[in-house]
Amino acid sequence: MIGKRRWHPLRTLSVVLTVSVVTNLALMPQAQAATPTPTQQWTEVQQLLTGIKGQWTNQAYSEAVSRSMPNTALLGNGDIGVTSGGGDGFKTFYISKGNFWAGNPSPSLVALGGVTIAPAGGSTPSANLALGSSATASSSHPSFPASRAVNGQWAAGYEGWVSEVGKPQSIRLDLGSAKTIARYVVRHDGAARSGETANNTKNFVLETSVNGTTWATADTVVNNTANVTDKTITSVSARYVRLSISEPTQGTTSDSQQNPRARIGQLELYGPGSSGPPPTSGPFLEEQNILKGDVDTTMTIGGVPVTMKTWTAANDNVVVTQITSNGSTATQLQAQTWSGSQDARSGFTNTSGVSGTTTWATRATPTGSRWVSRASLATRAIGANLVGSPSASGATAKMVFDLQPGQTVRIVTSVAGGGQNPADPAPGARTIVDGQTPASLDTLYAQHVEWWKQYWLKSYVDLNDDVLEKYYYGSLYLLGSSSRAGKTAPGLYGIWATTDSPQFSGDMHLNYNFVANFYGAYSSNRADLALPYYDLILAYVPEARRRAQQDLTRVNPSYISGRFPSGGMPSGLLFPVGIGPFGSTADDNYHQQVGNSLFTASQFVAYYDYTQDRNFLSTKSYPFMKEVAAFFKNYLEWDAAAQRYNLFTGPHEGLWGKNSSPDVGLLKYLLTGLIDASTDLGVDTADRATWTQILQHLPATPTTVYNGQTVYALADPGTITGNDTRNIHPGDNTVNLEFIHPGEVLGINSPAADRQIAINTLNVMNSWGQDNSFPKVFTQAARVGYPAQSLIDQLKNQITTKMAANLRIRDNFHGLEKGGATEAVNNLLLQSDDGIVRLFPVWPTNKNASFVKLREKDALVISSSFQSGRVTYVDITSEAGKTVKLQNPWPGQTVVINRVGGGTVTPTVSGNVITFATQAGSTYTIAAP
Repeated sequence: MIGKRRWHPLRTLSVVLTVSVVTNLALMPQAQAATPTPTQQWTEVQQLLTGIKGQWTNQAYSEAVSRSMPNTALLGNGDIGVTSGGGDGFKTFYISKGNFWAGNPSPSLVALGGVTIAPAGGSTPSANLALGSSATASSSHPSFPASRAVNGQWAAGYEGWVSEVGKPQSIRLDLGSAKTIARYVVRHDGAARSGETANNTKNFVLETSVNGTTWATADTVVNNTANVTDKTITSVSARYVRLSISEPTQGTTSDSQQNPRARIGQLELYGPGSSGPPPTSGPFLEEQNILKGDVDTTMTIGGVPVTMKTWTAANDNVVVTQITSNGSTATQLQAQTWSGSQDARSGFTNTSGVSGTTTWATRATPTGSRWVSRASLATRAIGANLVGSPSASGATAKMVFDLQPGQTVRIVTSVAGGGQNPADPAPGARTIVDGQTPASLDTLYAQHVEWWKQYWLKSYVDLNDDVLEKYYYGSLYLLGSSSRAGKTAPGLYGIWATTDSPQFSGDMHLNYNFVANFYGAYSSNRADLALPYYDLILAYVPEARRRAQQDLTRVNPSYISGRFPSGGMPSGLLFPVGIGPFGSTADDNYHQQVGNSLFTASQFVAYYDYTQDRNFLSTKSYPFMKEVAAFFKNYLEWDAAAQRYNLFTGPHEGLWGKNSSPDVGLLKYLLTGLIDASTDLGVDTADRATWTQILQHLPATPTTVYNGQTVYALADPGTITGNDTRNIHPGDNTVNLEFIHPGEVLGINSPAADRQIAINTLNVMNSWGQDNSFPKVFTQAARVGYPAQSLIDQLKNQITTKMAANLRIRDNFHGLEKGGATEAVNNLLLQSDDGIVRLFPVWPTNKNASFVKLREKDALVISSSFQSGRVTYVDITSEAGKTVKLQNPWPGQTVVINRVGGGTVTPTVSGNVITFATQAGSTYTIAAP
């Protein structure tokens, strides 16, 4: 059983470097830092990342519209997210905004709108004449108006026009002028939603009219069961087209019998010469280029082969799609700017308009007791010759332009608004886009490319393993795209919202999920990506205070009422499981858990630990940590007989037990951080004594015996109540090891016997493929020295079987958190534990690897390389000027330490441990003579 660990002070943390290498190897002397030069670093980064791309060779755009995280190409600048979509022969980019959250009826991240580039109606025989036409209907569900049947956004899962209950129903199109129609296509409900064939239209008539008054029958269909009706008809010239539906469903289910609604996913019309789906007549290739943060598309649109490059500006809310014709003939295209969602909820307001040559669309969330958010898109076509004037109808505004052979046009869209109760954002969006010129766009693109260059140069690893590197850099790309300082933190699915109904509201789940988004940010030398996290958590503190005082009983009424008759406590913080931005509550449940504050606090400790940012410590981290500790000071039970504190809570959602292993571990981590921080800041001596007393009397991590092996338990054996009272849950989420990570109670330098219990637990749990475990289990294994090749094989197996084309690890419920396992990759190469940093601690001795500028505790930035079974160099930059303790990387050999630009440093040596002082901002090279 693991007992009290020796905890390193944050203020005086010394760092010891230990290297797992074979002794008596030939050593290469070094006179100066062996870290690659900046030029060499950029060359190496390009070599590593050039081949790592998301790639698609068809236009299915599967799961672009998703209630979790999309699986198509993604872009972002931490505030606006762009999701690639479309269909055969047209392109859509869904645009979302990280702070565009509906407040009513409950907080949720929601879709904003997008831009669609499609052939202009009538420009080619294969062009859909109905696309963008004015559509009206006999009745419409508020969320599914007739315009959705002609917007060109049909894709898997899409619902177009949906009528109110009743029959007959009809949808009518005004094409704007007379068009010759020779073929029509109706995409019924089952075409997009495979389980809804009972809603396929059974009996209908296609009618045409020249004047909108007198109608002629063009085709009649009875007893249809197909998902798609695609028929050639006698050519007819008409401005108006009507689909009259007498039987809107198959009547084969009780719902389709009792609640018949017309459901037309898309109504398409084509001219003479079109005998099938609009041909792509050319290759399709789309690539998510993570090196530059671009999406590159090669396709045929309007009968002409084109290339597109789409990107978001680094610091401006501008999205640009640069489209270039590679064809020999001209074509007409239309750019539609629209607001809304394919699964729109009721209560939203979607509008559009035109201002000169700029089109715009605005969306407002439902009204109610909470806030209303508004956001706008505004679009211009720079370098284009417009055909006629832009127009707007309903939620969509469009412009038509010529694309000549070899011509390049830039479709530029600005995004404004979001947040709580903003004024009309459309004028601001128009101002941004109206101010763009070819020169300004060139500048924005150069800044965009430079941002990503500097992002990749913050640190990098060379693993000589394509699978690991694809996951590692893909995850860093998604985090860098979705989180930036000063913006709203990304929740479960990042900032990519293509639906109004994301699972779990796309919220910030606090019993690990939201926290896990940032697990790998610190050691990857990108701690700034976590800054929005702290802002969002701190915004909730007033409500968390209120809950601790007034809402505690809801955690577990039978337990709380006996201990806190008032239903609360005088101080402390209590968080529900799910919160949103602006101090909002998205999931008002506790699941019998009080540890959500401990999970959130772990990242406050980590940020200071890795950066030594005293301003952050004094203004954000320390005050928050104190309030979390105050809750547990009140909440813990003192057992006089055992001379220890007990903590009752749920290790899993819905369970209850004594001394939950994740909660006790995270509390130890918090109290250790508080003790060290108060010493560092020179404050709260009395509180420090209290925290120390509590820390010294917390229970050891509970263990149990499973199949003859000692393993770590969820809570004290025999105390768990709920629907699964076992002490350990093999195959489930590894919450019983969260005292290791993110709890920092057990690590690579802990006693071998304790680490072996952890390894036994990992083997018994066998949770490598359990969805919740991905961001944590591999790090937990690395932290205790799990056999290196076995750990790597397990991680690679999950990557290989679960990676989506856009480089995310997919499952049905989770999203951005999957990037948390980048911490595991870093820990294969570099770890610190109990004041000791180890190079390549869980790396196979027969594999080469290197890393440049990974970050460790005490604000040390370290570079090293492991080649042919030995470490070839170690360079350390000390940002905070802390003392370094270095266990000789070349055991038994004398080493020389040089401060770059400052001469030789004389260390003290004891037991093969070298200690030397550092100066803030200096780099030190360590070599054997």
